[in-house]
Amino acid sequence: MVHKALVSIGASIAIIAIGTASYLALGGKAPNAKACPGGLAGATIGGPFTLTNHLGQQVTEQDFLGSASLVYFGYATCPDICPTELADMAQAADILNADGKRDVKPIFVTVDPQRDTTELLSEYVPFFSDSLIGLTGTEDQIAKAAKAYRVYYRRVKDPEFPDGYAMDHSSQIFLMGADGKFQAFFKGGDTAEEIAERSACHIDAAA
Repeated sequence: MVHKALVSIGASIAIIAIGTASYLALGGKAPNAKACPGGLAGATIGGPFTLTNHLGQQVTEQDFLGSASLVYFGYATCPDICPTELADMAQAADILNADGKRDVKPIFVTVDPQRDTTELLSEYVPFFSDSLIGLTGTEDQIAKAAKAYRVYYRRVKDPEFPDGYAMDHSSQIFLMGADGKFQAFFKGGDTAEEIAERSACHIDAAA
């Protein structure tokens, strides 16, 4: 199943990479727009967490302050939606960081810590980008992080998946500012270019 997921990842990344290359080749860049869509005024999303990155290092939300971040909750054996969203998020971060004016970290938080160990994530996340950060932890640590971001997830029986279960979960990409505060969210179907343009608007407006 992991092999099948990685094949799906490769196809998703190839398609998105072509689109991103064309976007940049045409001179596209995230604009400094005044009207920033996708924000939720007064939304309390995000907060303290303690997790372990895919290199085995313990991190907290404090380690990501000073840089904006794009955050997605999913799991490594997800066959289609998660790989597509992660590829979009990683490509959006590449676009935002391309001119050196912004520093945006793409972050993947697993909702399946039983299977998504640091060892597995260390092999999984580089398929998307060298800059992607994978985070895992104990069941309790993941639950607290998901609650802070208002992310829904639950285990569902599925005999086609390893260990006989899949994960049902909400699917949004969250833009967090350099101060750690929520700025905007992106839904499934938003392209890497759309995520980059809207993120740039929020990031630049807060600068």
